[in-house]
Amino acid sequence: MPSTRIYADFNGLVNGPRNPERRAVVLDTFGSLRDLSNAGLVLQEGLPLIAVDYSDDDEDLEGHGTAQYDREQAWWVVEFDELGVRYVPAGDRSSVEKFLCVSCRQQLPITTPNDAFKPQATCAQCGTSVLAAFAPPPLAT
Repeated sequence: MPSTRIYADFNGLVNGPRNPERRAVVLDTFGSLRDLSNAGLVLQEGLPLIAVDYSDDDEDLEGHGTAQYDREQAWWVVEFDELGVRYVPAGDRSSVEKFLCVSCRQQLPITTPNDAFKPQATCAQCGTSVLAAFAPPPLAT
């Protein structure tokens, strides 16, 4: 499966939950949620992702890795591969205006973090939570 590029705030670097010797970035921002929802992805352990953040006008920060759920912190991260974070030429920085339902792909009236992070925010078409892409994995039995 090819890796999907999503925004992540690299100011939130932590140790990886699976491999504490590797760095990871927490997926808890509006941009991460929007990018996952627009890609139709609900996070799951081992999902390959490329986390991207702006560095300066000419370059971005980029980290290839996999989604991991940190049960102690109750959050998702991208745990980076052995190459860690690297600088790459700046990518497309055009503003993303759409926010699609992760399930039915209907465009949602979500334009701000306050709209998205309301626990009761759902898709009017199918009832899926706006936060569905960030749902914790089921508990192992």
